[in-house]
Amino acid sequence: MDFVLGDAMTVDLISIYKEILSAQGIRFQLLQKSGNDLEKTDYGFRKRLFKDYDYNDYFGMLLRNSKEIKLYFYRDDFLLNYCFFEFPEELKEQYEAEYALIGPVIFGLVQESDISRIMKEHNLPVALTKDFSEFYNRVPTLPTHDFWVSLITPLIKTLFGNYNDYRFIDLYSVMNSTEQDAAIDLNAFDNSTSFEAIADRYDAEDRVLDAVAMGNVNDAIAYYRLFRQFNIAPRTPNEVRNHKNWMIILNTKLRVAVRRAKVHPYYIDELSRSFAISIENTNNTIQLQNLATTMLRKYAMLVSNHSTRDYSALIAKCTDQINLRYQEKLSLETLADFCNVTPGYLSAQFRKETGMTLTDYIHSVRIRRATLLLNSTDNTIQEIAEQCGFTDSNYFTRVFKKQKGISPVEYRKKIGNKK
Repeated sequence: MDFVLGDAMTVDLISIYKEILSAQGIRFQLLQKSGNDLEKTDYGFRKRLFKDYDYNDYFGMLLRNSKEIKLYFYRDDFLLNYCFFEFPEELKEQYEAEYALIGPVIFGLVQESDISRIMKEHNLPVALTKDFSEFYNRVPTLPTHDFWVSLITPLIKTLFGNYNDYRFIDLYSVMNSTEQDAAIDLNAFDNSTSFEAIADRYDAEDRVLDAVAMGNVNDAIAYYRLFRQFNIAPRTPNEVRNHKNWMIILNTKLRVAVRRAKVHPYYIDELSRSFAISIENTNNTIQLQNLATTMLRKYAMLVSNHSTRDYSALIAKCTDQINLRYQEKLSLETLADFCNVTPGYLSAQFRKETGMTLTDYIHSVRIRRATLLLNSTDNTIQEIAEQCGFTDSNYFTRVFKKQKGISPVEYRKKIGNKK
């Protein structure tokens, strides 16, 4: 092993692993000998299905198998996959836990035929099919069992060194025979599983949209990863088409969220249209997944750069005009005339609400656009100055250096574009 068990690096690794798995929606439970909080193992689903279901029996089954080997991966009777292990003695006190249970996860979508078979084997009525479907929709999905093992292996090596005596155990038949005769409490089972799963999915989606509407890129991406843990039933047999359909819906919802943040439709329509084209031109699910992250980032940045949510109607109208017409000649007088107020009133109100003068705001908009052009084009400094509303390239250079700390030429060299 690279370091001694119990040292601070081990503690950090456990914490990091819990965070990594949590970001994927995968539970990492630390358990006492009593098997505390085992209802979380399947989101309390079995307890809703079977009257007086005792999770201690489930835990007892895990312990019986752990007598033979220190750790194992297993699949239970509901096709849920886990990793279970007993902590090394020297770590039990440190973590105040005897065992760890990681999961559940599934590999790909659970098919209707699998659900029907499971329900039949447990003597469950067909009326509960939707509840089963929504239950599986909330379980994190991984591509393969090998991927699952590789995800956990670094943690196992840290805790157990070069110990390789772990294996996969299929507990399907064992658990199935144990639960076959369990009493079903249909009166108590009120479809709450499907209600809760669907509600949780919508809540997760709302958090994504709220983060975008606040212009918070990091939160939007983090919440989106949590949201994508929920599986959405496919509408067609074509996986790429299903993903495209979802992306079209996401694009629409992001557009609405950004509009709620008082971003001018001009910017929203331009971005939305470009993403609509990208979605249809992309024919790979991985590329579509990456495109979703790009959409979240750009829509959130749109809010950061163009939201007028905190401004009065007057200043919102003024800032929209500046953002839309930054290439043209703008002055306090022309903007005041456009807003139907006196120049003095507009100047005072603008500074009060934005914290900067009208001229400084115009410069900030133009320099932001100039920075983009310096990054993405080979246009000359003179051309960029004119494209951003500066008639004098020397004046443009002075304003740019005041805001960025370096000249446009130095900035271009710094980013590696020396043309």
